[in-house]
Amino acid sequence: MANLEFKRALNFMGFVATMLIAAALIVSVVVSLINGDGAYNIPNFQINNVESAFSFFANILAYFITIVAGFYYVKSKRNVWFMVAQIVGTLIILTAVILGAVL
Repeated sequence: MANLEFKRALNFMGFVATMLIAAALIVSVVVSLINGDGAYNIPNFQINNVESAFSFFANILAYFITIVAGFYYVKSKRNVWFMVAQIVGTLIILTAVILGAVL
């Protein structure tokens, strides 16, 4: 029984982490788009060296783990609004990662 409660708590933390990552990425894009002088810039996360490559892939792995854990929490809740929030958060994270790697 304790194992099930631990898994549920871990999955809840994954859901919360997914929402926080998505919010942080939105804030970072908004702040970088409006950087005080009226210039509009898309954030640049290009991979320049080995350290940034490892960091980039570690972030992708962390995002993936939190998205999967959050999905299992949402699946156990069976609430459409949790599912919508999880899907929107996942799409925001994927878009930010892809744009960050490409631009």
